[in-house]
Amino acid sequence: MNSLANLIKLKLFLVILIFMNSPMHADPLKDYLWTNRVIITFSNSASNKERLLLNQQIDAEKCEYRLRDLVHIDLIKGSDDYERLRHKFGIADHPEFKLLLIGKDGKEKLNTNSGDLKAIFAVVDSMPMRKKEMHSSKCLSKNNKEH
Repeated sequence: MNSLANLIKLKLFLVILIFMNSPMHADPLKDYLWTNRVIITFSNSASNKERLLLNQQIDAEKCEYRLRDLVHIDLIKGSDDYERLRHKFGIADHPEFKLLLIGKDGKEKLNTNSGDLKAIFAVVDSMPMRKKEMHSSKCLSKNNKEH
């Protein structure tokens, strides 16, 4: 009987341990470390002008965006990671719009209220790691289809 109680305690402990390490508590940026540069946007609504502008620019500049190994974490007030990442990066309470660029090293490279993708490209292109990458990267011509 004692071994059964210990087995139940062990199972309960494992369930709690698994729950505490679930994606709900995981850092959404850790998967991108050393592989991607991350654009994080904090918007007060889905219809925020700067947010929409950035998303339109990303769609229009897909090749250039991908060449820079960029990913976009688009957070809207009330979403799961909004408050957690807002606190992590010290963003003011409920900004209208805030954009952070996080380098492949996990460090903040840009903090702005603008959704200007060309400005983000300029910051990325000034990074030493990106300068090395540019020697071997080329965009597909407009005549080639993207896969």
